[in-house]
Amino acid sequence: MKCKMVRNRLDALLDGELPVAEVERMKAHLGECQGCRQELAARQQIADALSRLPPILAPNHFARRARRAFRSNLKRPGMAEWWQGLSMAMRSAVCGAALAGLLCGAVLGINVTASQVPGTGNLYQNFYASKGIYP
Repeated sequence: MKCKMVRNRLDALLDGELPVAEVERMKAHLGECQGCRQELAARQQIADALSRLPPILAPNHFARRARRAFRSNLKRPGMAEWWQGLSMAMRSAVCGAALAGLLCGAVLGINVTASQVPGTGNLYQNFYASKGIYP
């Protein structure tokens, strides 16, 4: 292995993230190369020093303030921007879906009101009694 490749992978070696075959190749290179061994030792010292540091605790109000700051900078598109951002094909699909929903609602509404027997209960009770789809 070349020094540049080994030095790029030293952190992964220290963290135990490398496959066994690559670890063996790196150890062989480190056995021959004094510069890469020194770099490994320096990185190991840094990792040890960082692991000895106490954990940093965020203030209690930090999460609330961070969410508020994020939400205030979040631009929510209005209906006009959303509609203008759609391609012509997507606009057609949205219109078609809306029209299909309106037609289904109209057909179901006509069927429900036609099946209602006056004076025997409300609309949904009658529809349930007739083995319809609403309980």
